[in-house]
Amino acid sequence: MLDKSLPKRTVRAHPSDKPWMTPRIKHEIKGRQKAFTSGDIARYKLLCDKVTSLVSNAKKNYYQLKAEGTRETNPAKWYKTIFELAAANDCNSQPPADDAADLAERLQQSFTKPWQNANPTEIPDVGEIEHLLKNDTSPPLPSIGQIKATLKHLNPRKATGSDEIPSWLLKRYNEELAPVIHNIICSSISQAKYPTLYKHALVTPVPKIYPPNDMDNDFRQISVLPQLAKVLESIQLKLNRGDLKIKDNQHAFTHGRSTVSALASITQNWFNKTENSRDGRMGVHALFIDFCKAFDLVDHGLLLRKLAKMNVSKSFWLWTRSFLEGRSQQVKLRGALSSIRPCLTGVPQGSVISPTLFNVHVDDLEDCIPSYLDINTQKYADDCTQDEVIPYGSTSNMQEVLDTMNDWALRNKMKLNAKKTKDMWICFKAAIPEPPSLKIGDIRLKE
Repeated sequence: MLDKSLPKRTVRAHPSDKPWMTPRIKHEIKGRQKAFTSGDIARYKLLCDKVTSLVSNAKKNYYQLKAEGTRETNPAKWYKTIFELAAANDCNSQPPADDAADLAERLQQSFTKPWQNANPTEIPDVGEIEHLLKNDTSPPLPSIGQIKATLKHLNPRKATGSDEIPSWLLKRYNEELAPVIHNIICSSISQAKYPTLYKHALVTPVPKIYPPNDMDNDFRQISVLPQLAKVLESIQLKLNRGDLKIKDNQHAFTHGRSTVSALASITQNWFNKTENSRDGRMGVHALFIDFCKAFDLVDHGLLLRKLAKMNVSKSFWLWTRSFLEGRSQQVKLRGALSSIRPCLTGVPQGSVISPTLFNVHVDDLEDCIPSYLDINTQKYADDCTQDEVIPYGSTSNMQEVLDTMNDWALRNKMKLNAKKTKDMWICFKAAIPEPPSLKIGDIRLKE
């Protein structure tokens, strides 16, 4: 139906085209070359001057617009734009077309490697955990107005998922499509079934560094999912957010919290404890924990049991179980597709509800630390900062804390990243004491 109403149009694109290149400039270049081959020297010289002028103005307007567009409103975006314009990194570099299919398959093998040795926990039957759930006979459903509002706020530039329905279409025709989408979403919620089509992700590999050297560690996989899947998840999250009781020390993907609140919560505690310790009475030992492939290793069975303990509604729990089951992915790189593989563990990065589910999974992380250690824990998604105040003459308990965290990770089928986990000693003594050396298993941490 979509192809009939809005047929696709093939557009020739040249990877070498500069961002300021316009159809008019291309037309004049074509005319210039035609004049040259026909021997019309006078017209050729005229068009040479015209092309030079058009290119100069186009480049000037492009760079000026980019440089001045967000300088006042969004400085971070402005600095990133200037960095890209300066060609510090060729962020748009792509492999040759002939190699794209092979590279896509190799990336797929790399992305699914964490699951090869996975031993997933059995998905709990609803009868096992029903006593923990709220028995709602009629789950909350959205209004058509809520659907319209969600469609209006879609980003029209977002990539299209496997259903090939672009976000700009949903946004532009929200009035006409809202009733139909409302029926789809209400059916999904009422039946506690997540649509099978929405479970397939087209994975885009995004390099963490340029140029990437290690296929296993230098790429981040972003799942491009159908836009309607994001609308459905956004609605479900709004309807059930009140039941998801995430601790206040989680600052990522939670309302009213951000990197600013995380930084303030961490550093303010350090300032309070050390500002009167210039005589050396107190210091702070901080531990910065990083997990390997954190989102990819979330065990579905363990996650669903933790979700049930939050006393969510039965319908939402069943819907979430359906969301996690039977997922698949394939890597898409420059039009080439890899083979399709099942997702045995993990929550897709690119999904609306996945960050919240990850927060549920790590919400009990600090519960295993003995209270007598008096450890302050702050989290931002999969990054965890822990610190303790150490009075003068006392020793650090951070090795015990690190061992406890490692035990938690093993029980929850996750893994600490020894290369990126760091510790730091903070004090104002003239002679800073030698901090204790910490280890994860047999691997010693770098300070």
